[in-house]
Amino acid sequence: MELVTMVDEQDNRYTFKRYQGYPFNKEVVGNVRDQLDKIANYDIKTDDVVLCVFPKSGTHWLYNTVMMLRSGSLKYHGTPVGMEFNDFDDIEKMQSPRMFASHLRFRFLPEQMKLGKGKIVTITRNPKDIVVSLYHMLQSMGDIGYQGTFEGFLKRYVTEECFMGNGSWFSWIKDMEEWKSPNLFSLSYHDFKQNTFENVVKLAKFLEVDHDEKFLRSVSQSVQFDNLKESHKVSTQLGDRWKHLSEGGRLPIYRKGNVGEWKNMFTVAQSEEFDMLFKEKVEKLGLKIKPKFE
Repeated sequence: MELVTMVDEQDNRYTFKRYQGYPFNKEVVGNVRDQLDKIANYDIKTDDVVLCVFPKSGTHWLYNTVMMLRSGSLKYHGTPVGMEFNDFDDIEKMQSPRMFASHLRFRFLPEQMKLGKGKIVTITRNPKDIVVSLYHMLQSMGDIGYQGTFEGFLKRYVTEECFMGNGSWFSWIKDMEEWKSPNLFSLSYHDFKQNTFENVVKLAKFLEVDHDEKFLRSVSQSVQFDNLKESHKVSTQLGDRWKHLSEGGRLPIYRKGNVGEWKNMFTVAQSEEFDMLFKEKVEKLGLKIKPKFE
């Protein structure tokens, strides 16, 4: 594992762990190799659920939705255990039915899941909105890997040096689309926001949980962005894992959650350049995804 720091001509500073040519968030536990080995060889149970989501695409939103559906409770469940960010001693103590989260590319998920064991849920979001949300989150935390301007971060985000997804968003999506096992359920951030109840119903069916319409509608209301944001502020327990990066260890997860927020951040030139790159990458990688750019 190599700790890499890059400083560009505008003095934007970018730091990450590099392992076998892939970039990783410097908060990944240990030397990366050992953590990846533990994840790859982890003994998955048939009722395990892993949320594999590119950062700032709706991980906490989806996590709390799934937890409500699986527990039959509308209470806020806080922040998920991240397979790459938490010590495996803590992970091993979790009781079934277990649920984990990961921002890793699909190629790094447990080998047993590649054979169809357990369930995987993901959600995809407009990459323009993602980069804006990522930048604001990084700015509101301690030194998590980037210090600089939005322009500087945008340049890194579209390259294979993007530590948030072990490479660019495009490569992350390519991994997801190549997942062959039927144990994957994928949601659209835009559609989930517009049609929450319909997607909650589909998610409940995939998770094989049985609830009446009244409860499912209650879940749909409970996971509206403003409700989750308020619950996170008053209900999330303070902890040691992230206290070096955020006040009291409570991650600044929720900001606005809007569709189309990129319009308030991108310049016309940045937007046009990104759109051209998007078209180029989709064609080159043969991606099927076509998120709504609004």
